[in-house]
Amino acid sequence: MLPTITIFGKTIAMYGLMIVLGLFIGIGIAIARHKSNNFKKDDIIFASCYAGIGLVIGAKLLYILTTLPQIIKNWDVLVSDINNFYQLLTGGFVFYGGFIGAAIGFYIYCRQYNLNTIKMLDFFAPIIPIIHSFGRIGCFFAGCCYGINYEGLLHIIFEHSPVAPNGIPLFPIQLVESASNLSFGIILLFYAKKTERKPGKVIGLYVIYYAIMRFTFEFLRGDIIRGFFLNLSTSQWISFLLLPIGVWLFFDMKIKKKYSSI
Repeated sequence: MLPTITIFGKTIAMYGLMIVLGLFIGIGIAIARHKSNNFKKDDIIFASCYAGIGLVIGAKLLYILTTLPQIIKNWDVLVSDINNFYQLLTGGFVFYGGFIGAAIGFYIYCRQYNLNTIKMLDFFAPIIPIIHSFGRIGCFFAGCCYGINYEGLLHIIFEHSPVAPNGIPLFPIQLVESASNLSFGIILLFYAKKTERKPGKVIGLYVIYYAIMRFTFEFLRGDIIRGFFLNLSTSQWISFLLLPIGVWLFFDMKIKKKYSSI
């Protein structure tokens, strides 16, 4: 729809701009509510930096893994032009890789500064879908992560997308997922207000929600470069594996004792 915009003569990718905007808003919300969770502002900011580094690394690594057959097949083309290799490194990210990488980043920070990892993840859980909702709007502007062919109500047609098929009616999966993430993020903010909730409840509820949502929404995705095994995409298999972890985090009453020192 609008892959790039030009500001003061500079061309800016809308995908990256929306992610930066989402991070800015998400971290702003986290700082605004830090007192209710007894976290220092410095810890919020620096933990976000650790998580951000993990997010980028994890999202890129999983993207490379899911597209590895295509990379191997077109290796000669990639190495023949530095611009092609640059596009591989700077374009294409997978959310689940970013989510796992960010969780590892939080864990490293909490271990380094003796903070409770589960409580930190609970604190940031409502922020994750809010940031993700902006990322999906960026996907919509770029045309990536597009939906299946669909001629029904509210279908969209890309005209200048470098990724999505142009001139074909598609299901607006990016906007649907963005709205779903934003609404659930707001719900989690209210759910997390109850400070006496046991550790693991908020992050567990988010993992349950997103695993189910992502598994379902994958059937409405039209881009096939995400890896498939037994007719399920890579993200669906990860959803399948993460769901019991979310259930364990949400329902396990022993988690507070088990992770009180982590």
